[in-house]
Amino acid sequence: MNLLNEILDKSKEIDNKFINISSKELNSLNIVFKVPKNHPRAKIIKKYNYSSLKLEELKDNKLFLNSKETIFIVDKNLMKIDFVKEFLENNKISLIILESLENEVKTIPFVEKIIKEKGLENKKDSTIFVIGGGLLINVGAYLAEKTNSNLILFPTTILSMADGSGGKVRINLISQGKAHKHFYKSFYEPNAIFLDERFLDNLPEKQIKIGLVESIKHSIFQSPKLYDYLVENKVKVIKDKRLLKKVVLWASDLKRICLEIDVEETPNGSKKILRGGHDFSDKLEEDEKLSIPHGLAVAIGIIKQLEQEKNQETLDKAKNIFRAFGIPISLREYLAFK
Repeated sequence: MNLLNEILDKSKEIDNKFINISSKELNSLNIVFKVPKNHPRAKIIKKYNYSSLKLEELKDNKLFLNSKETIFIVDKNLMKIDFVKEFLENNKISLIILESLENEVKTIPFVEKIIKEKGLENKKDSTIFVIGGGLLINVGAYLAEKTNSNLILFPTTILSMADGSGGKVRINLISQGKAHKHFYKSFYEPNAIFLDERFLDNLPEKQIKIGLVESIKHSIFQSPKLYDYLVENKVKVIKDKRLLKKVVLWASDLKRICLEIDVEETPNGSKKILRGGHDFSDKLEEDEKLSIPHGLAVAIGIIKQLEQEKNQETLDKAKNIFRAFGIPISLREYLAFK
């Protein structure tokens, strides 16, 4: 059995677990990610958990209590949310507030500037907490790696909730007017990932659609049952936060299978799933100088990839599900979607 078939076969267990999962089971779900032996953090941690936790409950968590010094990186837009503001105000912590700007914040000069301005090079062995989407998760992971700190993630977007695991650190560079997507590449797994489902309540519909693309990617290339579930419940998934949580955790567990069986992303293994559409989306994001949302770039990239492969059956499936959710599949549609 080749790696891809092994992944698809193992994925059936995940599908069967999620298709009829109860709300109680979903809330108590704990997804365990193994740290690959060849990754730098394998000397420190062997695995990390992805589980539900309210932000204010963090103060009683041993990862927070045992931290010598805590540094919180928080998306600026989240400072308007009451439970976020209350937690930050009620706990004495160092706070770095950033805007989620792919072409500014997630760049080599910017993150190096943070290290220098905040004196992070002198704060070894701290614990960095990230409350934000995938962009800030990458920034936080870079800072944690460079300062040998622990890393705790609270993903706050659909995309980061489904795709924030795996430990990839990716930072961009813009030089002489040209964008270099993921110029810096490394791995730095978190100590834990926590999902506070209240962040789902504050997401506008457009952002939900953009964020669902990585989950849809898994449904197209890995999970027929997730695909059918999404198509059958397209309206409910957008409106019902319980179903939305189910989808992102389902996709995250499917990603876990990919990583456990083929973390190297070989061409006939997990690459066909995890990198679905991404070769094209990376180029598109560079051409657009990192201004197009990653999720929409991936949707367009998946269509372009399947067109190039002349894979008509899968292409029709992809078009069908993206149309069902009103997700643009071309640059022209994206410009109208904005």
